[in-house]
Amino acid sequence: MASVTSTITEEFLTCSICFEIYKDPKTLPCLHSFCKDCISNLREEKTGENSYPCPICRELFQLPKDGADNLKTNFCLKNLIDFVTSTKEASKICSFCRIKGENIEATSLCLTCNDLLCPECAEHRHRSTTLTIHHRVVLLADPTAGKHSIEIRSKQQIPCVKHEGENLRFFCETCEVLVCRDCIVLGHQNHKCLAPSDARKQMEDDLKSLMSPLEQKLKKYQLAKENVIYALKKIEIEQKAKSESLEKQLNVMVESLIETKKTVDRELTQYVESKRDILHQQGKLIEIERKLLDETYSFCTKLLRCGSDIEILSMKREIEERLSKLQSSKDTKICSVEEIALPGIDICKLGNIYKMEVKWNNENDRFKPRKGIQGVAKDVKNDDNETKETNAYQDTFKTLTELDNNTDHMPYYTSVAWIDDDTIAVVDQRNQQLKLVSKGNNMVKMAVKVSNCIVISSFNHGLACRSGGDMLHVFNSSFELQRSFSSVSTLLTGHSQSSDLCWISGLQKICILRDNDIKEIVIYDPNSESKISDPVFGHVLLNGMFAVSDWNTQCVFLISRSGCIEKRKCFNSNPGSISSDSNHNLYMCDFQRSQIIIFSLSGESLRSVKLREIAPNPRSIALKNDQKALIANGKSIVEVDVQ
Repeated sequence: MASVTSTITEEFLTCSICFEIYKDPKTLPCLHSFCKDCISNLREEKTGENSYPCPICRELFQLPKDGADNLKTNFCLKNLIDFVTSTKEASKICSFCRIKGENIEATSLCLTCNDLLCPECAEHRHRSTTLTIHHRVVLLADPTAGKHSIEIRSKQQIPCVKHEGENLRFFCETCEVLVCRDCIVLGHQNHKCLAPSDARKQMEDDLKSLMSPLEQKLKKYQLAKENVIYALKKIEIEQKAKSESLEKQLNVMVESLIETKKTVDRELTQYVESKRDILHQQGKLIEIERKLLDETYSFCTKLLRCGSDIEILSMKREIEERLSKLQSSKDTKICSVEEIALPGIDICKLGNIYKMEVKWNNENDRFKPRKGIQGVAKDVKNDDNETKETNAYQDTFKTLTELDNNTDHMPYYTSVAWIDDDTIAVVDQRNQQLKLVSKGNNMVKMAVKVSNCIVISSFNHGLACRSGGDMLHVFNSSFELQRSFSSVSTLLTGHSQSSDLCWISGLQKICILRDNDIKEIVIYDPNSESKISDPVFGHVLLNGMFAVSDWNTQCVFLISRSGCIEKRKCFNSNPGSISSDSNHNLYMCDFQRSQIIIFSLSGESLRSVKLREIAPNPRSIALKNDQKALIANGKSIVEVDVQ
């Protein structure tokens, strides 16, 4: 048992509710302790049937029907408080003289029976009987000065609640409870009962093995917290440096570029704010988990250091349950703090205009803005009346309905994607299946059941399917499920050779999966009046840009790789599924007019392809080699030449 006076602080003995020294301390399942009366007063914060939140960590606990009386008493805290109180410098009355009605100040303490003694009683009365002759009497100033602490603490006991006058002296290994002598005779006959010192040694070894991984987890959260602080400081310093660099470049530019500078500075600030918000939120989550781990670890450490054998064993079950729960709880993915590289700001030599370029880890991931000012989203009005119209003709590809007879119901195709020149992937929503189909003979190679599947997309590692309930399922090339994600608003279809799988989470960020790592991009718009509110379809272009069909605004949003909404192409009806070619022209399904609308990144409508005769009401499109397009319209899948 460690020296009490050197390890126990007043804060450790103070209730976090009333901020006073504990009175009859009770311990909750989360190992936080409070006064019995303070816990009883928590009824006002009742959140469920007999459930209450811990005032410190907010974890719910069940209050027994009889109230706080039946909660676990923290005898370690109780005895420590008694000890600290007895050793404080204060006027104390002789225990023997008080019985006689006299208030004589005590100057000595009997370490054997804990009686306070005046000089007369200490010298002549207390040890004048055969029962007390060997009692050890010391000056009262000695315990106050920190002497005899171990001896005083070793004599503190825990009373048995079942047998009056008996203290808990043994540990029943069979029942894993502390027992007194009467308990052994009356209720624990033939049980294996150990001395506290022997039982403590075995428990301490088990406890340390449970605490070891918790210590490593705590270190990880502590390091993650430091990384968040470092990242916040780093981006603040870098932001200041970038802004200063921007000012220096501005001084050498002509007066006409001042407005451009303000635009870029605002874009930089918005980008930094979005990253700072992410780091702040991550920091808060890390601090909550770190504090919870730290409090539990600190409690166990102090209990092992200061608690007696009996006191430690009295909380064996609660501590083991708590440590096991924390060890198996919550993943530590939030400890991975992403190092954020702020956008570089330079002068475009061709146009002498500022630009902001987001730096990615790999050179192939870099998004290079087009010439001109980036970041200001422009509305492009629909100019369908001026669009050149062409008619599509059906190629030799037959409909899948003719050859797919292994299903319960007539197939209904809602989405299609290219795998390679000979294989395509389709969603049969009616039969709730994903299918791989040979383009050569129209035979189904492979199929897998996916409940309420809606949209499919291919990439170089396999396939992904978005289903109802905002779920995303990722399969390898053998149709084996690899991962699943929730809160997916829209699956962004891509080209089969792409190494990235992208989707929109909520309405504010784009997630990019590459080699089992997920990168998040915050969607923002310098024009605050323009926001994505109902994304239904989406697509990733070969240059890394994103196109999103939003039904609430009836617009296609063009989003840069940095997350900035650059343009909005508006229509007179809900925009449909999107694909693109190698020139970054966009191909969009017009369900109502049974056509494909083709437009450029600048928003200029190039032409439209009529499909009414061969694929009316197109629901999905997938382009390959800039010429062949797969069209799904529910009843069939057709391949058309869109050139």
